[in-house]
Amino acid sequence: MPRPLVPDRRARILAAAAESIVESGWPDTTVAQIAERAGIGKGAVYREFDGKDEILAAVLNRSMRRMTAQVHRRVVDAEDLVDLPAVYRFGVEALLSEPLMLALYLGDDSVLGDHVREVGDHRYSVRMGWLTDYIEKLQHAGVIANDVASDTITRMLSVFTIGLVNAPGVLGAGTADELTDTVALFAHLMGAGLRGTGPVDAPAARRAQLTLLDQLSDQLTQLEEPQ
Repeated sequence: MPRPLVPDRRARILAAAAESIVESGWPDTTVAQIAERAGIGKGAVYREFDGKDEILAAVLNRSMRRMTAQVHRRVVDAEDLVDLPAVYRFGVEALLSEPLMLALYLGDDSVLGDHVREVGDHRYSVRMGWLTDYIEKLQHAGVIANDVASDTITRMLSVFTIGLVNAPGVLGAGTADELTDTVALFAHLMGAGLRGTGPVDAPAARRAQLTLLDQLSDQLTQLEEPQ
């Protein structure tokens, strides 16, 4: 007689994996440990995921979804103009609330190991296209100067983000305060250097930001769905 299905099995596995990673670090976390913490058999884990790397990718994806939702709420609730510095500020505050994503950006190998520097697939090139479109909309709304090509601005933002992930490998692991200060300084310099001449269409800027967040949220939702 087959075993009954475990309710929310996939969610239980991901929650157990996240707890194990924070407690023991990803390199020392095993599928058996995740299964035990989730209260299911090891074989049940493999019915949901092919292996450890797929579990970790799903855990990080879920953290990214929560971050995106938090930034989305901040944009909707904001009374002032949502410009690029504001977006980065919202983003880093959301990042600080997600232990695993924070470990990624601080280069804490004791938590995530080498996985953080091995991720790379087509989803990031798609996001760059969305970001370029968002930058162009901010230029049309008068928020960003339009005398700099949108794809150049996109590349600059991407280089900064990639640099944040890879900097700990050269500079050593950082702290949450250092990350916050670094992002705040970059956002300030970027905002001052790319400030548009106006007039500013604040509602258009907000619509552009919400469109970008919706696109990212949809992509993350599709990635989380079992294949």
